[in-house]
Amino acid sequence: MKFDKSYLYIGLYFLIPIIHYFILEKLNVGYEDIFTKYYMFLTLLFVMLITVLSIVKRIYPDYIGFAFLGLIMLKLTLMFIAESKLKVAQVPDYKFHFIIPYLISLVVMVFYAIELIKQSIAEKDEKNQ
Repeated sequence: MKFDKSYLYIGLYFLIPIIHYFILEKLNVGYEDIFTKYYMFLTLLFVMLITVLSIVKRIYPDYIGFAFLGLIMLKLTLMFIAESKLKVAQVPDYKFHFIIPYLISLVVMVFYAIELIKQSIAEKDEKNQ
């Protein structure tokens, strides 16, 4: 069985909350309920993006990049809405606690999309040969 790199990116995403919670324990920040809700929402968005990108890869493999750009815009919009609902501004230095995990998850999503595009190109090359 061939190891798929996309599973590595999914695993890396789930390390983000674990590492962040260890950092929060060391800093003794508190506000665990806000962080838990934030990571639940971020994980829901991550799973949604992976699912939609996988579906787009199967149906329209040439448009994975466009779908990724649209989904990232949707994710950013939903994060702004969630930020106001979760009241993240209550947390001291909230920019470091909320923006950095969002950006790391965005980087993981970019690598996941790149891997899907590479797989799509490889499948297309196999068909052409």
